[in-house]
Amino acid sequence: MAAQIIGNMYSLTDQKDLAPYLPGIIPGLKSSLLDPVPEVRSVSARALRAMVRGMGETSFEDLLPWLMTTLTSEQSSVDRSGAAQGLAEVVGGLGVDKMHKLMPEIIATAERMDIAPHVKDGYIMLFIYFPGVFKDEFTQYIGDVVQPILRALADESEYVRDTALKAGQRIVHLYAESAITLLLPQLEQGLFDDNWRIRYSSVQLLGDLLYKISGVSGKMTTETASEDDNFGTEASSEIVEQRLGSERRNRVLAGLYMGRSDVALMVRQAALHVWKIIVSNTPRTLREILPTLFNLLLSCLASSSYDKRQVAARTLGDLVRKLGERVLPEIIPILEDGLRSDDSDKRQGVCVGLSEILTSTSRDMILTFVDSLVPTVQKALCDRDPEVRLAAARTFDSLHSSVGSKALDDILPPMLEQLSDPDLHDYTLDGLRQVMAIKSRAVLPYLVPQLTASPVNTKALSILASVAGEALNKHLAKILPALLTSLADSYGTNEQTQELEYCQTVVLSVTDDAGVSYVLDILLESCRSPDPITRRGAVTLLHGFCDQTKTNYSEYVAQLIRALLLIFTDKDETILSPAWNALNSVIKSLDADAQRIHVPDIRQALRFAVSELKDGDQLPGFCLPKGIAPVLPVFRESILNGTPEQKEAAVQGLGEIIKVTSAEALKPSVVHITGPLIRILGDRFVYSVKTAVLDTLAILLEKTQAML
Repeated sequence: MAAQIIGNMYSLTDQKDLAPYLPGIIPGLKSSLLDPVPEVRSVSARALRAMVRGMGETSFEDLLPWLMTTLTSEQSSVDRSGAAQGLAEVVGGLGVDKMHKLMPEIIATAERMDIAPHVKDGYIMLFIYFPGVFKDEFTQYIGDVVQPILRALADESEYVRDTALKAGQRIVHLYAESAITLLLPQLEQGLFDDNWRIRYSSVQLLGDLLYKISGVSGKMTTETASEDDNFGTEASSEIVEQRLGSERRNRVLAGLYMGRSDVALMVRQAALHVWKIIVSNTPRTLREILPTLFNLLLSCLASSSYDKRQVAARTLGDLVRKLGERVLPEIIPILEDGLRSDDSDKRQGVCVGLSEILTSTSRDMILTFVDSLVPTVQKALCDRDPEVRLAAARTFDSLHSSVGSKALDDILPPMLEQLSDPDLHDYTLDGLRQVMAIKSRAVLPYLVPQLTASPVNTKALSILASVAGEALNKHLAKILPALLTSLADSYGTNEQTQELEYCQTVVLSVTDDAGVSYVLDILLESCRSPDPITRRGAVTLLHGFCDQTKTNYSEYVAQLIRALLLIFTDKDETILSPAWNALNSVIKSLDADAQRIHVPDIRQALRFAVSELKDGDQLPGFCLPKGIAPVLPVFRESILNGTPEQKEAAVQGLGEIIKVTSAEALKPSVVHITGPLIRILGDRFVYSVKTAVLDTLAILLEKTQAML
């Protein structure tokens, strides 16, 4: 009341009469301008306006700086609100020119992203109060003001978002009738912003604008069993169309409809609420806005934003469900044309959209269009952009789920033919890999016979096997012999190293227990082949698997030792060398306890291998340079740390190995053999252990007299 009286006095009295009292009045008005009660702040602000208008700016030189400082106060939002309201009223008292002078700086500061939240909050508050003071004069700034308000609506600080929403609602309320052309473009743009908070706030403000125009209330509840229930009336829909015009109304409603499929739940709920209140009949409205909606969908499908592409794809699926399959003849050609675009994002978006449509459409309708869909999907699977190929693989998945084997019959054979095209080979191969990653069980039966036919495409097999998973297991019986054939054909050529790498990639892609069993069984069986080329390939792959696999194959160690020591009877050094490497890798995979356990397996395997030799013959594998090096750690560990029984068995086994090894091959290992034997000879052990040690040393002496 006191502030109101003071304001009236300054508006009615000569300024000279009241000037002496100014120093005593201003502090009180400043204090009341920061009062927690909104009505007190409002009256105080108007009093300041009356005083400034009556006495002029020169009498209040410190007032504007104080208001600007308080506007960015960090202490309280009440202080900032009072300062914003006071500043608006004071500028109103100083006139329109003052407002035009301040607004560019205010807008520029509000748009800055590097200011503190409380500073941004204060400047956004000015957009709540300035429109009320300068309603007509402020109109020209609406387009510039809406953008910083929308950005503030996405701020991390909740109080900044609350202030921005109040500012937006204030502007919508005041200018819904007079400044639609300035407001709508900014709000339409906000509907498709990358930040979900801006999309959410744009939907809210757009709803407030439409409610204001149509004269309906947006406060009613729209929670019903069906999302297609409508509360709008024909009369309100006509008013909206009259005020906005058909083109703008279609754009707004299309944006709202896409908001119903937004990736953010709050945006979906807000858009659905506005749609239900404004629209009177969903199917009819969709048919009316269909061309505009399609343009928006295609632009979003072509967006580099993942969220926009997902929203557009979901909207397409929803559109098919709402309008029925009669819209497909209009949709499919547009999407096919989009795949011919030079923009990779657009091509990727087309694949995402097709996937959603296929998921939402009946099998019969898809079969109607399958002849045009197949080349579209096939082309996308061989696209030069990897993201497009990945999206196309998901589209293939949807198509296969709908039409079954027809998708395989129509798409895969042409792609396999394209593997022979050097320009398309890499793209096509990666497309097949993407399909395999999703549909390996369905696709492998088609691919394996083609890729294993002569000449074997080991490169394709290596790439596809890496994503095949357990589905690969049932085809290993066909794949592994083909790999061995390819290795045999490439032996001695420039491609040998590359072929071996591809073959090992296939073998190493097997990681589950069942698959490991298949691989080892097939390779070990091939190691016994009468054909030396097959044996060489099998043992080479076996070495690569044992050396590089991350899978635990400990339960197959005994089987591997028996098979590899049997290969040691081979006379071909090109076979012995990978067998030696494979045995070395197997032994290295064992810890100390496991090594002691496998001494009997090595002795048994050795006896079986020696039985294949003539009396007095030596084992070719042990006669290689450092031939016995792979098995020595096993015997050393058992001799030094085993139980008496294990020590005795290990010493005897060592003697058996020395018998079938040449003196030259033993030479590098003499010290490693004699060291453990002499060490335990001096310890207290049962006589049988010492007897075995003496026997083994005697055998060693006989073989390597000059070296000891």
